[in-house]
Amino acid sequence: MAIVRPIVQFLYGADLHPERLAACCPGAEVKAIGELRNYRLAFFGNNDLWDGGEETVLAEDGASVFGIVVTMSVREADFFDKVRGVRLNGTGSHFHFPVKVTAAGGVLDAVLYKLDDSRQPALPSQPYVAYMAAGARHFGLPPDYVADLVALASRPATAPVPRITFPAIAAAAGGGCAC
Repeated sequence: MAIVRPIVQFLYGADLHPERLAACCPGAEVKAIGELRNYRLAFFGNNDLWDGGEETVLAEDGASVFGIVVTMSVREADFFDKVRGVRLNGTGSHFHFPVKVTAAGGVLDAVLYKLDDSRQPALPSQPYVAYMAAGARHFGLPPDYVADLVALASRPATAPVPRITFPAIAAAAGGGCAC
């Protein structure tokens, strides 16, 4: 019988929000606060849910993105992939991106969701930035990093957002993960 190991993911940006975690991967176990060194947040395209640019990471010497390192079952990871638009054939909006994350216990190998960044740069909506900052505060990310999130260039949303809640998105994607 094969041993099935949990998936190790680095979650950043809006994926840090406890509402999103509870809806998409309620069995995820937080292992550490992590720092993805030599990357920065960038925003592209249009996130229909939040009416503005959607976050990803781009390489940049000296920059850092903070988040959490979590483990989850393969089944939960597959469900979260579906919610996030990951397609193994490369046609999805996101793809798995392997990274090395610095945490208190050393350097951890993980994967993160990376947006196909070939689209046009775009400002995120102000409510989206507030949602990301709330998640960062919830998990106790460094105060300077949270302040940088709050200060991100953003724009007002043109309609009430989010357009649908994460519990509803998870239900539409298959009803959540009973892992």
